Amino acid sequence: MIKYNLVLYILSPFIISKILFSTFIRKAGLNYFFHRIGLTIFKTKKTSIWLHASSIGETKIALKVYESLMKENQDYEFLITTTTPSASKVVDRSLERLNHCYLPFDFFFTMKRFIKSINPKICIIMETEIWPNLLRRCKENDIPTLILNARLSKKTLSSNDFIKNIYKKSLDDLTHIYCKSEREKDNFISLGARENKTTVIGNLKLSEPIKQHTEENIINRKYVLAASTHSDEERQIISEWLKVNDKRILLVVVPRHPERLGDILSNLPLSMINIAIRSKGDKIRNSTQVYIADTHGELNHLMAHCEFVIMGGSLVDHGGQNFLEAASYGKSIIVGPFMYNFIDETEEFLKNNSMIMVKNSKSLKHVFERLLKSKQRRELFGNNAKKLLQSKINIVCKYRDVVKNYL
Repeated sequence: MIKYNLVLYILSPFIISKILFSTFIRKAGLNYFFHRIGLTIFKTKKTSIWLHASSIGETKIALKVYESLMKENQDYEFLITTTTPSASKVVDRSLERLNHCYLPFDFFFTMKRFIKSINPKICIIMETEIWPNLLRRCKENDIPTLILNARLSKKTLSSNDFIKNIYKKSLDDLTHIYCKSEREKDNFISLGARENKTTVIGNLKLSEPIKQHTEENIINRKYVLAASTHSDEERQIISEWLKVNDKRILLVVVPRHPERLGDILSNLPLSMINIAIRSKGDKIRNSTQVYIADTHGELNHLMAHCEFVIMGGSLVDHGGQNFLEAASYGKSIIVGPFMYNFIDETEEFLKNNSMIMVKNSKSLKHVFERLLKSKQRRELFGNNAKKLLQSKINIVCKYRDVVKNYL
């Protein structure tokens, strides 16, 4: 711990600079800055159940756990902490007894003050966040600390020995690790977790309620959706889409980061494509081939009414984006070869004929054409995806019961 805190002290100017960059360049706001460096310390009114979720996907499953626990634990407040502004937007501040703040960076004194201030009954970490000072402070204050739906990233598993030794010591400070699969349990044990502290429950992300098509249809044409795309994926997908000989169908592209619009357009032969852009208020005409929906908060609307979905982050070496929302709407899902962030989910969907995986973008044209020609094929993959999710609906109850034991 001394070495870890010394490294953080040395790196603190860079860490604070990065937080400042997010505050002003990415427009996260001063509230984000003050929380992240620990100048604003959040206080709960009564004993709280603390859920920490770093990213958007983890925040969504944290909300599932909150909803399940809240009904049976009337004496507690709930606090969700996140580390990114995009994740904080997922938290509905109007929900009963639910508070939100950003997690301060893991500096020794900052984390000590923060945990003393919120004084939680339990700390529940979603999936993969291992912060040494956070875990040590919880242990010293007799606060049970659990990881739910536990997984380890490719980056963590390939860390150098110095980082792995820090992780190993921190894993000892955890009360228990509840893993989403046997593969992840083995990964945690290989990193240094004790076998008697690791248990497999199942994949909480698969406990996704089946969605009804109640969202407004904001597109006035039949369309397919490229969702949460990353750098260069737009070019790959659009290039193959333009080879499809069906002018009636529109391609809608939703970039993972809408602020990348300039980079996306610079990577396309604009003189050869009829493109409309949502943030500019462009209308979709019969001649429009590609519609770039570079806005926040509309992906559900677009997913609900599309013909099928191409999930981003999978045609480039990013590891894939969460495709379970598309499955909950009963959509056929296409992914590329880079799905290592969702290995277990992808394997299960492929095994149950609930997803299509392409080797590279060159295979997309063929898949596009087959799905567009056959409604029966689209419905087959979509219905299989729905059935698979339906079979996993009770996983959240298993996690809820685990947490109740510590309360």
